[in-house]
Amino acid sequence: MKKLLLFLLLANIGAAFYFYSLPKNNFSVQKPLIHPEKIELLPTKVACLKWGSLPEPVARLARAEISKWETRKDLVTEISQGKITIHWMHIPPLQNARETAKQIEQLEKLEIPHLHIQENADNPWHNAISLAILMDNSDAVALTEDMKNKGVEHVLDSEQTLEQFEFVVRSPTKQITENIQQLIRQFPGTQLEVSECDRL
Repeated sequence: MKKLLLFLLLANIGAAFYFYSLPKNNFSVQKPLIHPEKIELLPTKVACLKWGSLPEPVARLARAEISKWETRKDLVTEISQGKITIHWMHIPPLQNARETAKQIEQLEKLEIPHLHIQENADNPWHNAISLAILMDNSDAVALTEDMKNKGVEHVLDSEQTLEQFEFVVRSPTKQITENIQQLIRQFPGTQLEVSECDRL
């Protein structure tokens, strides 16, 4: 046992002398793979567009339009905001396409914002004309009176509790911003907010 220990000790001393006697330029210092001075921290906040408070019928139509975009649909995130009671101001479906077209023409002449809802024929909202989505009953009464004064009849206030949604676009491109602005013009009563969001 003592001989084995002595042999190991001598082997270690010999190895130490061998490595110490090697020329210094044989050992190349490995270049670091990470350069801390070149690391750039990304901001925690990014610019974003928020298009919010869209009740389910409007959100469904917005989804359909967004799905038609050719690029960067992946930038859009849809978030549920829970349920809310709203006053949906609308002209219910008229008897035929001719009457509907005539009503839309009247609204356009009066420059009244509106949205012609075209769903499938089984949907109760098919061919309704949406005028506004309001949160306050007094605003709904005022709008109804205003429409009557302008000669627009058959305006209904349909109080409904619906799920509402928000569409968030993080780091929007110029094209996506233009797309969203065009889309919002199709949905009267909705607003776009420019703000900051968490990166993820």
